[in-house]
Amino acid sequence: MIWLIAVVGLAAVVAIAFVSVGIAVGRLEQETAPSVYRLSDAVDYVADRLPDEVTARLSYDDVRTVLGWHLDWFAAVGLATSHGQELGDPAVAVGDMAVADTDAACDAVVARSLEEGGPDPVDVVCILEVQFSYLAEIGAVSAGEPPA
Repeated sequence: MIWLIAVVGLAAVVAIAFVSVGIAVGRLEQETAPSVYRLSDAVDYVADRLPDEVTARLSYDDVRTVLGWHLDWFAAVGLATSHGQELGDPAVAVGDMAVADTDAACDAVVARSLEEGGPDPVDVVCILEVQFSYLAEIGAVSAGEPPA
C-alpha cells in the first residue's frame, strides 16, 4: 500500500513539474530577450570590420570616441537606457516601436566630430555603418528598413 502512495505521489510531482516548466517555456517564448550593448565588444567588432584604408587612419581610441558620441546621441533622443529599464518616451515612435533616424544620428555624430576635432567625416560614417550592423547583430535594432 505504501508503494502505491509513493508511486502516485511521484507521478503527481512529475506532472506538476512538467506543467510548470511548460508554462514557463511558453511565457518565455513570447518575450524578447533584452539586447545588451557592451562598448568594448562594439569597439572590437567595428574596428575588425572597417576597411583597411580607414583603419590605417584610426586607432581603437578613435573608434571608441565615435561610438561614445553615437551612444550620447541615442541617449539624447530617448532611445537608450541603462540597466535594462524600459524606454521612456522616445523621440520617434511608430506604434509600440522606438525608431531611430539613422541619418540624424550620422549627422549629429559627424557634426560633433568636426566640432571636437575628431576623425574625418568619411571615417565617422564608415564607423557608424559598421556600428549599425553590430546593433542589428545583437538585436538592438531591426536589420530591415524602419516602418513608414
